[in-house]
Amino acid sequence: MGSHDHSKKHEDERGHERRLAEAADRIEITELLHRYAHAIDSGKLELLGEVFTADATVDFGSVDQYVEGDSVVKGLPTIRAWFQKALEPFPGVLHFMTNHRIELDGDEATTETLMQVLHIAMGGIYRGHAVRTKAGWRFDRFTLEERSFEEAAARLTAHMQA
Repeated sequence: MGSHDHSKKHEDERGHERRLAEAADRIEITELLHRYAHAIDSGKLELLGEVFTADATVDFGSVDQYVEGDSVVKGLPTIRAWFQKALEPFPGVLHFMTNHRIELDGDEATTETLMQVLHIAMGGIYRGHAVRTKAGWRFDRFTLEERSFEEAAARLTAHMQA
C-alpha cells in the first residue's frame, strides 16, 4: 500500500466521520423541532427550556391578530409567558410539523419547517436559527410565517363545483 493509497483511505474515513456527524446533527435538530411541538401541544411549557436558548428571540408577528400584546418576545421566561397567554384560548391545540429543511454551518444551523394546525385552516412556515450549546442544539431565533388556507380552499371548492 503506497503513501497515496494510505492518504486516500484516511481522507475517505474523515469524509465518512463528517457525514455521520452531520447526520447526527440533523437528527438532533429534527428532535429539537419535535420537542417544540410537544411542549406547545401538551401545554408543558417548562419544556421550552430544552428548545430555546436563555436569550432567544421568538417572532410570531404573523399571528398577532389572534394574540394580545407583543408578538416579538425575547428571553426564555418572556417566551414561556407569551405562549401561556397565546395558547390559553386554544386548549388541546395540535399541529403537525414536517418537511424539515436543515442547513448546517458548523455549530449553527438554519431550519425551515412546514406546519399545519389540525383543527383550523391555518398553518405556516417556521424558520429557525439554532446553535450548538453544551446542553445540545437550541434555537436562539424562531419565527412563524402564518398561512391561512380558507381563501385557497374556497377557490378550490368553487373550481371543483364549476
